[in-house]
Amino acid sequence: MIDWPQELIESIARRRCVIMIGSGVSRNSTNAEGRRPATWEGFLRAQLSKFTDDGLVESLIDRKDFLSACEIIKEKITADAFADSVQDEYQNAGYRPADIHKHIYNLDASVVATPNFDRIYDSYATTVSDGTVIVRSHASNDIANYLYGGKYRLLLKTHGTADEPTNIIFTRRDYAEARTKYVLFYEILKSLALTHTFLFIGCGVDDPDVRMLFEDIQFAHGRFPHHFMTLPSGENHVDILRICTRDMRIRFLEYSGDDGHSELTRSVEELADLVERYRSDQLCETQRW
Repeated sequence: MIDWPQELIESIARRRCVIMIGSGVSRNSTNAEGRRPATWEGFLRAQLSKFTDDGLVESLIDRKDFLSACEIIKEKITADAFADSVQDEYQNAGYRPADIHKHIYNLDASVVATPNFDRIYDSYATTVSDGTVIVRSHASNDIANYLYGGKYRLLLKTHGTADEPTNIIFTRRDYAEARTKYVLFYEILKSLALTHTFLFIGCGVDDPDVRMLFEDIQFAHGRFPHHFMTLPSGENHVDILRICTRDMRIRFLEYSGDDGHSELTRSVEELADLVERYRSDQLCETQRW
């Protein structure tokens, strides 16, 4: 089980933490046929059968250069066919929320963010909250209105959503265009990273947005809050993790990846209990919110 740091528990309890949900969380979900949402790599490999590849795209996927691979795939099969594939995989499949989605919701963070295209957490949070959770994407121009004073519960779709497939960030060109076209959104993310603790659940260390954002802040501002990322033990070389800690101020919380990463679900459930206990026992008593 994850040994949750006290400073992280306090940050979440005070609603000074942004919860970032990655594809590893969505992989806990299944639909009526027992299918799970594809990872980025899995989705791209599934597209290889739709065109003749001379080996280039497959080699790019093997090297984890997903942005370049996706760029070529989108061009080969056409943008419309690509958009249909995204919707078929991440919206029309009808994935159901898993226990981990419920535990994340119970953390009651003011801001939850996700690069996932699927709407699994979106649908769950919207239903349970009776529609009070505000869902916005990188293309929204009113995000700042919902950050003031912790009044709202905001879900940020940082790469877009499957129900708007023509506006998702999935290729190298998409990333470059988004950083220019949606400057305000990235400034908001940067502000959150400077003032809040981030907890990454089901994410990896190689997300381009994560690396660029936190490396930029580290070298521009030097000191800022430590952030935390859950990772299966042994998945990354210790030197890679050391560099990420140095350059992005991310501390890694490892757990066993056995039994379908069930330990992560149990650990997040425990975290929700610890946060609730801190709110009721400490914050209510001292009134030091």
